[in-house]
Amino acid sequence: MLPSLVRIAVRNVTRNRRRSVITFSAIFLALGVMVGIRGFLNGMQATLRESIILGQTGALQIHRKGFMKAVTTSSLDLLVPTDEAFLQKIRGVPGIQAVTARIAFGGMVNANDTSAVAMLSAIDPKNEILVCPRRLDMISSGKTLAEGGSSAAILTPELADSLGVHVGKQATILTNDRDGVMNALDIDYVGVYGQPGLPMPDKKFGFVPLAFAQDLLRIPNMASEIAVRIERFDEAETFKPRLQAAVGPEYEVVTWHDVASFIDDAIAAQNATLNLIGAIFLFVALLGIANTMLMSVLERTREIGTMMSVGVRRRQILSLFLLEAGILGLLGGILGAAAGSAFVFYYGYKGIVLKFPGMLAPLHIYPTVTVGYILFVLGLAAGGAVLSALWPAVRASQMRPVEALAAV
Repeated sequence: MLPSLVRIAVRNVTRNRRRSVITFSAIFLALGVMVGIRGFLNGMQATLRESIILGQTGALQIHRKGFMKAVTTSSLDLLVPTDEAFLQKIRGVPGIQAVTARIAFGGMVNANDTSAVAMLSAIDPKNEILVCPRRLDMISSGKTLAEGGSSAAILTPELADSLGVHVGKQATILTNDRDGVMNALDIDYVGVYGQPGLPMPDKKFGFVPLAFAQDLLRIPNMASEIAVRIERFDEAETFKPRLQAAVGPEYEVVTWHDVASFIDDAIAAQNATLNLIGAIFLFVALLGIANTMLMSVLERTREIGTMMSVGVRRRQILSLFLLEAGILGLLGGILGAAAGSAFVFYYGYKGIVLKFPGMLAPLHIYPTVTVGYILFVLGLAAGGAVLSALWPAVRASQMRPVEALAAV
């Protein structure tokens, strides 16, 4: 009996073509938009993760135990060794691609009889680029640390402007070393990090070579953190226990999720917004199916009465209308998902380049969507269509044959 009901359902769907096309188009549009936006958002989220991980944090970081929770303790009191023996332990973990040491510290920068408080980051000019190659994208003019020499410094425009210093000129960094003793060393301002108007966590910021900072702070072969690069960011949690075993219990290993938790928060907010938009689109489309099925019931009252009078059971009437709704939802969903997937796959191969005012490097977004998501929205469309037609189908199945046959 089911094949017969399917044939009848298909015939009934094609009977009123205009109404079916309108309903079909609503499902098609909803699924196409959902898949397309999901693919674009997946690409944008991947770009956001890569820009932070490859430009700032690295996939994993190693600190002295308690570093992440130490709010009042100076970072110079919780250092990790940077000697070759310790770094070799880290490189010895299978899958580690690159390792670099860093020191984060604060100090006073002086030039032209003017001083400014600044946050400074000491990096290894060679190894930092292996771990975070996109560091260079933020240098708008001048040289890199590797090109500038042992006392080179890269400063933000805001910090340089507050000191009245220009590229090629010198300044002096004053700070306390690990023992609290003041020390000062001259720097050569060789490069500009960022540009005016570009949003940054701290506008008065600068980079200096790692060896320079170790001399300034009097902490030879020590750093505040070690950043690690791996091939796949999503495997960071897998590498975490391996690295922890390699470095020992005196140190703590954290992933980019821990260091840059705002990324996960931003992605969660974006996903929630997308789900809301998708739900609105799908709800409107399903309302169209409910309206179509209700109108179909009203127009086919005598037909329903005739079917019942010749022995068609109520549950078969119910199944017939649900099948009609399911066919509309499934076909519209398949073609809509196919159109959205075509958009995603095309631009996933070609890429979308976005350049916003104030950005030094454009965003390259490669949309992508999983087969699981496509199947999910298809099931949602078909299942939602059946549920939206449930009340009209129940109404049709509860009709009395005599009253249905007497309807005008």
